[in-house]
Amino acid sequence: MLPLLPGLAPEPAVLLDERHRPDFRDVFAALARRSTDIVAAVTRVRLSTVDLGPQELGGLRSFRVLISEINAHNLDAEASGLLQHPRRAPNVRMLTSMLEESRLEVRAAPLGGWSPDFTVFSEAAGPVAVLMGSHWFERPYPYRGPALASLHGTAAARLARARYEELWGAAHDVGPALWSILARACTRAHPAAAG
Repeated sequence: MLPLLPGLAPEPAVLLDERHRPDFRDVFAALARRSTDIVAAVTRVRLSTVDLGPQELGGLRSFRVLISEINAHNLDAEASGLLQHPRRAPNVRMLTSMLEESRLEVRAAPLGGWSPDFTVFSEAAGPVAVLMGSHWFERPYPYRGPALASLHGTAAARLARARYEELWGAAHDVGPALWSILARACTRAHPAAAG
């Protein structure tokens, strides 16, 4: 065990990699299912790699996502492609509905910065856990080398949440633009349902 440093209380953490079971996606999903709200700061989001559905996100009151990189053209192409797959299409529709209901909010901070990516999970009493590091959901993991992330408890989650709020306050809202992209893709995929 590392010697204690003045001012730092030890809090157990769990290191995850792409070989770990449960893997990142399973840990994220389990925490999401028991959370009332989630805040996430990630460099970029690819819809095709996020495999979360109503069973994980359906009970959330609020899911706020802060991103530093977003490309409307790529997002539109990904949404259109995913809506052609029966297993993935419901996830795109769920995200569109969450945006409409204001349960999902997305802001961009292209001039902001954070390292590493992190997600804070909160229950009614406040933050309970933070996942830090590589945020990946794909199976099998598509790259060579490790994808490292760590799971920390309440004290770390509170600190990460406070820092998140600073970033969120300085970012700009891209939720309406994101909703527009996803809604158009849904309409193109099922034009009869829109009429």
